[in-house]
Amino acid sequence: MAGFISRVGVIGSLLLTLACPADAARRRDRPSPPPRPVDLAPTAPVQATPVIPPASPTPTGSTCLSRLIGAGAVAQVVPAPSTPIAGCGIASPVRLSSVTLANGDVVTLPDQPILDCEFATTLADFLRVLVAPLGAATFGAKVTSVGTGPGYECRGRNRMAGAKVSAHGAGLAADITTIDFSDKRRVSVERHDDPLEATYFRAVRAAACGWFTTVLGPGADAFHANNMHVDVEQHGSKADYRICQ
Repeated sequence: MAGFISRVGVIGSLLLTLACPADAARRRDRPSPPPRPVDLAPTAPVQATPVIPPASPTPTGSTCLSRLIGAGAVAQVVPAPSTPIAGCGIASPVRLSSVTLANGDVVTLPDQPILDCEFATTLADFLRVLVAPLGAATFGAKVTSVGTGPGYECRGRNRMAGAKVSAHGAGLAADITTIDFSDKRRVSVERHDDPLEATYFRAVRAAACGWFTTVLGPGADAFHANNMHVDVEQHGSKADYRICQ
């Protein structure tokens, strides 16, 4: 019944339109009133987000020095040393004075070598992890100091004029000469007073090749008869081998 009434209503509307075509046309052509604006609730003003500039990158030298000191070394930044020969120069020069061991003991470096910071980190690790603990286990006495030479030296290899600049010229090398103990024992690289000292030094020298790319000591050549030279220079076009003599 409801559907019938609906259909009757539709038919009536059509008949009314047909009966009064002009009125229908006028209704179609009459412009519609403009839409009423929507009332919007007042909103709080938008606060601009402050632009925070990115932090300046930390210099590589500062990061290295923080790691070096954080690992227990005493070191300080020093001015770039002189470079009388082309090719010399240190990227991040530091003066290394001592290394603190895991048990709190301190190994001093009386020569206070000037080194590139990254190399100083490697040298300090070598002394802390191997040289001092192995010395204490071998002799039952603490390692108190290690002679290293000056570190940086702007010169040719083996002090020969015109030779390729030594790793010392970049602060990437040290010459270990002596290891002193709390019982007044001194183990010299050049001479050993007993077989135990010889055994200890051989172990230190062999293990050094795990830390450094170059290890030259007595027997390698005349220039290293009284010191053990260690450096981290790269060898070969692919930097894929070490020199351990």
